[in-house]
Amino acid sequence: MRHFLELCSMRSFISLLFCVCFCLFTSSCDRSKAMFGEDRAFPGLNYTGDGKFVDHGRKSGIFRFVLDLGQVNLKKEFNEVYELKGLPEVEFVCYLRVDQPLGISGKWDGEFKAGHHVVEMILSDEDGIEVFNESAPLSRWTWSGSVGALQSDLYTIRTMFTPKQAKSYKLSLRVPKKEAEAPAGRLLLMGGGWKVYN
Repeated sequence: MRHFLELCSMRSFISLLFCVCFCLFTSSCDRSKAMFGEDRAFPGLNYTGDGKFVDHGRKSGIFRFVLDLGQVNLKKEFNEVYELKGLPEVEFVCYLRVDQPLGISGKWDGEFKAGHHVVEMILSDEDGIEVFNESAPLSRWTWSGSVGALQSDLYTIRTMFTPKQAKSYKLSLRVPKKEAEAPAGRLLLMGGGWKVYN
């Protein structure tokens, strides 16, 4: 009887082990899911909006998708609207990349005379519903990037969003006043990657 129970217990263990291995194998073959070292697949991805869209591939840990909407002149009054069509459904951060080094304090390095300069960023969906609306002086944006690099990436908690599949959006960037001391800028959207997928 004891031998029979041990045999049944061993068979149960082997069956359980087989089920676990099978589940792990099938989930690793599911390209719609992210796993360690590899992001999920986006088979229908087709960006057709403004700017230059780049997919750095499934091995990217962060910033897999980068949309470069080009240079912006922060020195003069500026109002531009960009159309975003076909973005993947991942969280994006809308960055203003400025030609100003990032210091070890997490703010600008050296003298920066345009901290009071206000920049506005508004995102609306195809139905005209506002997704976010940010208007703040550059000193109040979060400064990020690599310490010692010649440029810094500025964003705020409001300039983040996750686009819905098959929806288009309009991103408006506005500089309401001239500022001769303002740095050169570039508008970028970055997001995705297997490390940030939830």
